[in-house]
Amino acid sequence: MDVRTLLFVGIGLGFLSSLAAQSDVPGDQCLGGTLLAIQPDSVTLKFNEKIITTRLAPDAEIWRRGVDLENAGQLVVGDDISLRCTRDADGAVLASMVAAAEKDDGIRMEPHHIAEIRVCGGRLLAIAKDTLSAKNENGICVMRVNANTEIWRGENLPDTSGLKVGDDVVARAVVGYPSGELTAELVEANVAKTEGTIVAASSDRIVVKECHDNGVDRHPCVRTTVLFYAGTHFDLSDGRLRKGATVMAIGLDVGRDTMRASTVTVEK
Repeated sequence: MDVRTLLFVGIGLGFLSSLAAQSDVPGDQCLGGTLLAIQPDSVTLKFNEKIITTRLAPDAEIWRRGVDLENAGQLVVGDDISLRCTRDADGAVLASMVAAAEKDDGIRMEPHHIAEIRVCGGRLLAIAKDTLSAKNENGICVMRVNANTEIWRGENLPDTSGLKVGDDVVARAVVGYPSGELTAELVEANVAKTEGTIVAASSDRIVVKECHDNGVDRHPCVRTTVLFYAGTHFDLSDGRLRKGATVMAIGLDVGRDTMRASTVTVEK
């Protein structure tokens, strides 16, 4: 499942926090978090073990789960808060946008166009022209698709007809309020990723050995066959596809430890 975050906006949702884009203020000076307290001109949040009070800009946009609020006092203590910040004439950091979303959802913060983003993924149970249903450990996730939805299954698809029941999918979806309906912006099926050392190479494929070591338990190494096709994009700026090179490949999982690569990058 981790590979999905590589292709999202980056869903990756840790990756969701990145959707709350900052303006001219570095992220470490404009942290969101859990709402602890509300003052007339500021909000106090907890991020990990750090407690931060951020002043509000006089014209700050306040948003909570689909509703534009008149003031921060209408937020609820315990809300998950994302901020977008600017600076005043004296250089002080001010929150220009304050948004509260459901736990684990992300926020795309564009002035007057705030959107709550959710990951919807799992094994495809049902496919229709305008809806997809996927089952995961939390239950069944249903999302709508439309003409603007990007669909990928090894290549970009014009509609849902190229998907198959049983596909492993992940989607970036906008939460609609008050219904809570999900509308998919991006759906990706059977994404595969490998990163490791080339142990065999030929004109139409490479074999990559990938080992994971978390410093405690060493997991067995795995070998993945990476197939090339006419649409494979190669980034060889740091070297060549030869034995011993370190590469990262992303593409379509075709089973039996084999993938068809969309991109192959030689790493330093």
